[in-house]
Amino acid sequence: MSQYQTNINTIPATLFALGLRYAVISPGSRNAPLIMAFARFKKIQCISVPDERTAGFIALGMAKQLQQPTAVICTSGTAVLNLYPAIAEAYYMQIPLIVITADRPKEMIDRWDGQTIRQFGVFKPHIKLSVQTPDDLMQDEIQTIQTTCQTLYSTTQTGVQGPVHLNVPLAEPLYAAAQSEFIYPSDSIPAPTPKEAIHFTIPQFDFSQASKVMVLMGAEMPEADIKSLKGISNNNYAVVAGDIISNKQQYQNVVSWEGVLLNTTPEQLQELVPDLLITTGKMVLNKTVKQLFRKHPPKAHWHVTENGFSADSFFTNPRVIQADNTSFFNQLEPLLQQTPSLYFETFSKGAEQHNQLADISIHQNFNEFAAVKAVLQQLPNDLVLHLANSMSIRYAAYLSRFVKHSWELHSNRGVSGIDGCTSTAIGAAMVDPRQHVLITGDIAFFYDINALWQSTLPKNIKILLLNNNSGGIFQNIDGPAGLPELNPFLSTPHNLNAALMAQHFNLPYLSVTNEASLEKTITEWLNSTENGLLEIITDPAVNAAIFKQFKQQCI
Repeated sequence: MSQYQTNINTIPATLFALGLRYAVISPGSRNAPLIMAFARFKKIQCISVPDERTAGFIALGMAKQLQQPTAVICTSGTAVLNLYPAIAEAYYMQIPLIVITADRPKEMIDRWDGQTIRQFGVFKPHIKLSVQTPDDLMQDEIQTIQTTCQTLYSTTQTGVQGPVHLNVPLAEPLYAAAQSEFIYPSDSIPAPTPKEAIHFTIPQFDFSQASKVMVLMGAEMPEADIKSLKGISNNNYAVVAGDIISNKQQYQNVVSWEGVLLNTTPEQLQELVPDLLITTGKMVLNKTVKQLFRKHPPKAHWHVTENGFSADSFFTNPRVIQADNTSFFNQLEPLLQQTPSLYFETFSKGAEQHNQLADISIHQNFNEFAAVKAVLQQLPNDLVLHLANSMSIRYAAYLSRFVKHSWELHSNRGVSGIDGCTSTAIGAAMVDPRQHVLITGDIAFFYDINALWQSTLPKNIKILLLNNNSGGIFQNIDGPAGLPELNPFLSTPHNLNAALMAQHFNLPYLSVTNEASLEKTITEWLNSTENGLLEIITDPAVNAAIFKQFKQQCI
């Protein structure tokens, strides 16, 4: 086998030695040497995905679920640009993604050669590191490539996790090694340096004067039980609230906190601002809490994060405490007041009132809000729940009291786009044997339809499609709802359903158009051993009216 192909074979061999186990590959010609190198290296499981945008999000879903790097490989030109949405999402959600792109040799750039763009560094604003293999792969570059791969892999996980890019200029002939016996260089990878313990101290603060303390947990992956945080929550030393994808629902002592914030007067809202705000994780979905803290900042704000990074979502210039959650809350618990606070009681009473009124408001006529509630109530205990952007995740957030503590929840909230919601969920299901369920809207589903274009869809993915024949979220936001351009430029009205699409992709399909058959059909959908699509078709005007009433009635 030629030195050329041996150099390329060094990439999968080294990445495997470092821990890579999955690679998503989109077909092409320029990337043929990379395809052969990865596909013939049987230790890495390779998955072929025709659409590069879909491939990027499938790899993202895998990396998110595995909590370790996954590779995505594509050919040159615009194929590379189609990976950008997933890269941006990985960057802001801090997901370790290894992007490997084939390229033309540098002398061919800007020469009107086919499938050729200025490719190296194209992701620069949203990538942790961009590197390129040597120009002349006919020379022995094994050691250089090994070092490059080691740097790439470690960069995905050092400090703030995120995506990296390896650009590989490939000269013709591309298929010279097709009939050769493939040889992979052996690679001795040094043992990873043990993680050093992080030493931190709780900032000076007079807790005796802080009658209002809030712990607000942003988007995070599940982690081991934090007993001290459970003690803080159970004893009501603070209001403990979590984002819908915080994966810490078990610690909340005000489950419906989002509804409380949504349905209070400006004066009441100001009373809910804490003296001390403690945040963990990444972003929060709730817009009301972001606006509240930006306008009325807490007296003190601490952000707890193991990687030392804070995006300062509330413009409060938080004191960043570099610590893991368990260590931090172990130190915090003894410092908090040892009696339940009036602050907690205010939130708790508001949540109780909210729940009572919410149950009344959403059960009027057949609507998707009530349908989501019915589905959440029937979902099994062992579950990974994926929530598409726009109304799907918001319905789940306002119905969080029906979210089981045993569930793992995910959503693409890094950039909050609809472009890869289905693909990300399918990628996660490919590497995790548990039951995966995606709740998505019609526009997000149709936009990402190529997610279903797989040789074999995983059997453990079920999709709940909320079809209101439009982008329903824009009818629920005061600004867009009043625009004369709402239809067709914002809400995207259509007359499509997914029946023929499901048939085309060989996906078992059920639909519901009325309340009478809802629960029975949900049961049938969930009890099937196959994957499947359940489409709930509702009237967008009814949905908008119900949601408006939900917001107004709970004050």
